Amino acid sequence: MTNATPADSAHSRRAARDDGIAKPIGPRRYAARPSGRPVLVCAGDSITHGAMSANWVSQVASSAASVADTVNAGVNGDLAWNLLSRFDEIIACRPSVVTVLIGTNDALAHISDAWSDGHMKGQRLPQRPTAQWYEANLQRIVERLQSETSAAIALMSLPPLGDEAEGRWHDLIAPYNAIIHAVAARAGVPVLPVHEDVSELITHRPPVPWDGSKKLMGRAVVRRFLLRRSWDAIARQHGFSTTTDAVHLNERAGARIAALVEQFAREAVRRRTSRWPR
Repeated sequence: MTNATPADSAHSRRAARDDGIAKPIGPRRYAARPSGRPVLVCAGDSITHGAMSANWVSQVASSAASVADTVNAGVNGDLAWNLLSRFDEIIACRPSVVTVLIGTNDALAHISDAWSDGHMKGQRLPQRPTAQWYEANLQRIVERLQSETSAAIALMSLPPLGDEAEGRWHDLIAPYNAIIHAVAARAGVPVLPVHEDVSELITHRPPVPWDGSKKLMGRAVVRRFLLRRSWDAIARQHGFSTTTDAVHLNERAGARIAALVEQFAREAVRRRTSRWPR
């Protein structure tokens, strides 16, 4: 995943809707000008940020526009430690609902020394990523949400890597999904089944299995931002069902995440306010 910092998409809720489609904004900008309405915060990495991946947060923001603001708290390249380090700005939004999708980069660090070294330098980590460190950071994220907000909280399982429902890349991500479920069980919060729902879309093994390198990410960026291809088209060109580059998601996979988050948020806000339409 890349290490760019996301830009807020609008100066206010009004500016965000000028084109007729609600867009999420960043946490700092929202906290500076809160609307007083329910707010959904989607926290995570580039899969949440939606510049290098299908922007499922924007889909949720559009469906929730009449009753809630949506804040995109995804940052490209983040590990769980990075997310925890910027958690003050998420707390400052006084969220009604929070979803957390974090851990893909923590898992990717175990592919090779090059991945781990890249994370250490790019994300300025205080130590090399380990599964134990990930669990401690995720636990602290949930603890802060529970102690410092009244938000309904949902963790999310990590999507498949390399378009594999089994095999090497499944085995890499599986321990992290087990940690997510363990942290959620201890805290009494749900886990949205992102991994399971996205895995249902995998229809075939890639003709050329992913080798664990970053080269497809560069190709995906060129095809998206220079050739203006859709994420679905890029995925097909690379032989994948759900990812564009073995890590980031296409529109089909993003739509599955959006549906899960929308359903959770609808139910949570309806319980709290009885204002969300059925």
